Amino acid sequence: MSNSVYMALIGYAFVTSVTPGPNNFMLLSSGVNFGFLRSIPHMLGISVGFLRS
Repeated sequence: MSNSVYMALIGYAFVTSVTPGPNNFMLLSSGVNFGFLRSIPHMLGISVGFLRS
């Protein structure tokens, strides 16, 4: 992988990880209402959903 492609990938990963989206807001709400440990299944569900799409 060339350096320009690698830097584009790093930039894309950074931007998508810091921008708020609906899943981030759902996890924030779940964490506030139920706590971190009870929100872990929600986090796993979102991750599995992204893998399947």
